[in-house]
Amino acid sequence: MSTLTIPTVLRSAAKGTAKTAEMGEPSLYVSYTSNYNFIYNDQGSGADGDVGIWRPSPTDNNYFIVGDYAQGNYGAPSGSSLIVTAVNDDPDYPLLKAPIRYDQIWNDKGSGGDYDGSIWRPVAPDGYVVLGCVAALGYDAPSIPNYRCIRKDMVTDAAVGSLIWSDKGSGADNDVSLWQVQGVTGAFVAQGNYNPYTGPCFKLATI
Repeated sequence: MSTLTIPTVLRSAAKGTAKTAEMGEPSLYVSYTSNYNFIYNDQGSGADGDVGIWRPSPTDNNYFIVGDYAQGNYGAPSGSSLIVTAVNDDPDYPLLKAPIRYDQIWNDKGSGGDYDGSIWRPVAPDGYVVLGCVAALGYDAPSIPNYRCIRKDMVTDAAVGSLIWSDKGSGADNDVSLWQVQGVTGAFVAQGNYNPYTGPCFKLATI
């Protein structure tokens, strides 16, 4: 699998047109990748549903990820994931920033799964937001050099999509549910219970 040959879409921080990039305005380019590295699945956990989680791996190293990809089976990933890069960026107020840390939402301790795994929410610096959550193989906080948070003026509230997976039935000590994000292809949000998702949810304002 490789980065999709979908034409790159420009998202401008100014007027939302390609002309702004030509004039040197800070702008986001948005693309999609179907290239992934395996992170975790819940095989052997006994959960009522299945999940496989994969990390997008853009073939162009100038692009950054906004979350991991999750699907409700153990097969190879069948969808694409949104990736972003900034051009003409403002070094004093960049469009993209790395998270300051990752907060654990869930781990599979007690489930008896074949893999030890955990789910994490990146924590954005002030003035930025995260679009998607991530997973880790094991219980340590992940280190993801190419994950980026998005500047707040570039996003808008997003609707939560369908439930992807919950660990219900797994016997894990903690609970978790994973949900699609409408408008952020391939990303998911997660919370530590089985209730309808009520946490923050964002997408790029120009998509």
